[in-house]
Amino acid sequence: MPSKAALLAGVAVCTMALLSFRTFSRASVSIASSRSPVSLRATRMAPMARGGAAFGGVQAKGWHSIRMAGYSGRFSRRFTSVVRAEDKEDEPIPPPPEDFAKTELRVGKIVDVWPHPEADKLWCELIDLADGPPRQILSGLREFYSAEEMANRTVVVVANLKKSKLRGLDSQGMVLCASNEAHDKVELVSPPDGSSVGERVSLQTFDVRDTPPANAKKKGNSVWRSVAPFMRTNADGVATYNGIPLVTEQGPLTASLKDCQVA
Repeated sequence: MPSKAALLAGVAVCTMALLSFRTFSRASVSIASSRSPVSLRATRMAPMARGGAAFGGVQAKGWHSIRMAGYSGRFSRRFTSVVRAEDKEDEPIPPPPEDFAKTELRVGKIVDVWPHPEADKLWCELIDLADGPPRQILSGLREFYSAEEMANRTVVVVANLKKSKLRGLDSQGMVLCASNEAHDKVELVSPPDGSSVGERVSLQTFDVRDTPPANAKKKGNSVWRSVAPFMRTNADGVATYNGIPLVTEQGPLTASLKDCQVA
């Protein structure tokens, strides 16, 4: 028959073990999220049992680095762990303006246009960018513009894309367009009147002219692919990058399609 002292000691051990799982000590918790840095400080009670530590769960999205320092009487432990709270992919983060500046958007003028001989949806254009002979650029715009509407039009060109072939013909860039989600409405993005042919397009808050554009011929150049998902027209029809208007010295780029993707 166990003595009264032994029974009391057993009860005390069980009580301490239970408390170690149900209560928490003062803890400083810092969460660094891959999406957005967040700082969180929590004060909790946490007695730490010998040989282990008890702590509260932290709900978060994606991968997070969690550092927690727990203290309780004479026992203390510091630890760092990486957890995944939800199996969800983080939303992409817009590259900073300095990266956008490596994309070469230039004002161009269409000096000639003709139908692609083997593709019903493609126009072939010669576009003057004031950097040498006019470039041949192919655009899938025959469904939306006539040759007369394309001729002599001032457009915006993504000028540092790698040369590609479309149905056997070279294309040395891309004209910038706005389109709705169904892609049954497409419109050329227009620079403001008075913009100079060859002028680089900047952000309203960041002048790109001091930033050399990325080399289109360099392997792995993916500047345009990284910034394109964040190009849209706003509620006023102004073309933007991550909500910042795209501008020339004469004003913002525009399209009549509002709240639409630009590419």
